[in-house]
Amino acid sequence: MTAATDRWAAQAGPQKVLAAVRKLLEEHRTGTGVTIRVALTEPERAQVGRILGLDWETSGRPITLGKLRAALTRAGDDLLDLLTRTGGPIVDVRGRREQAAALAAATVESAYTTLDKAGLPTHAVELARTRRWLERPNPDLATSRAADLTRLWQTLPGTGRPLAEVANSLFADPHRLDRDTDLGRISARLLAAATALPADAAAAADTALGAARWRQVWAEHGVSCDEVSATVLVLNLPLTGTAPATRIAAAAAGCGEPVWLTSRSLRGDWAPCPDVDRVRVCENPAVAEAAAERLGQTCLPLVCIYGRPSSAAWTLLRGLAGAGVRLLVTADRDDAGHRFLTEMLSLPGATEWLTDADGVYEEARLDALITDLTPALSVAAMRTTDDPGRIPGPARSNGLI
Repeated sequence: MTAATDRWAAQAGPQKVLAAVRKLLEEHRTGTGVTIRVALTEPERAQVGRILGLDWETSGRPITLGKLRAALTRAGDDLLDLLTRTGGPIVDVRGRREQAAALAAATVESAYTTLDKAGLPTHAVELARTRRWLERPNPDLATSRAADLTRLWQTLPGTGRPLAEVANSLFADPHRLDRDTDLGRISARLLAAATALPADAAAAADTALGAARWRQVWAEHGVSCDEVSATVLVLNLPLTGTAPATRIAAAAAGCGEPVWLTSRSLRGDWAPCPDVDRVRVCENPAVAEAAAERLGQTCLPLVCIYGRPSSAAWTLLRGLAGAGVRLLVTADRDDAGHRFLTEMLSLPGATEWLTDADGVYEEARLDALITDLTPALSVAAMRTTDDPGRIPGPARSNGLI
């Protein structure tokens, strides 16, 4: 009967049915109740009915694998044999797909293992694995990305070289680690996570691509990133050392003029002058401008972060705090200012400046801030940490308290 079923299989209707059956079997859908979904014209349904019978042809019911197998068995044939004769062996499409997926998964896992072996912190690698940084959007790139990240990690910490120079030396492409490249974004997120504590790694990675945070992340690993764009404003802040910022700050303090320091100018050796033991820190340049206008050279040392602290601001503030300078910090009392204030209060010895002054924005508290920047009137400067209510003798006349 195989010749008869071969002739039946050559017709348009049965061809559609058998093509649909082949796809089902390739996907391991072999149950007797599996429906063969295929659109048949009336003549094509009549053709199929020559095997399935008149009852099925007139019933309007769909075909199932069980009914088709049974009909072919009655005709002296076998469904799998018929498919093989008419279209070749059944390809294990699902099996091949699963095998390919398993191989791809093993390759990706090997890529993350490469990062582990390179010495990256385990919590940073786990975050990368969870977020699938290496394989998105293309898993085929996971191995090469892991190799690139390993090369980068093994060169860190850097020696202050610009990011473009590092990228060119590693990848012969000065833009390979730019913020708009996949490798640049993955690198910054991974480095941010590596620097953070395990509990803070996800949050650190999530903010790594913001302009200021981007520069900070690379700076923490010894790579300079657009150092002249990262700035911090200072007024009457004398510094000592060989870094360019020391001469810039000294010249500006000599005439009571606010001046912007860059990350580049703070590169190198610098420290606060010995008689600087307190520095006030504000958010808005209007405070520094008003202080310079009203107090000039007599104004107490002031740092203005101008919004979220830049890498230059963090370099300056951490250096001051590390030298034992007490930082008195304020910011706008809106949501953004509260975030900036919280970040800065994490520095050693930092405390809030004039918590009892009225006003949401610093400009509304300007008179109180200026008063406290005046040496002879400053209450915050003269309070001791042991007894905040006790005010000792007059402030030093040189304005550096």
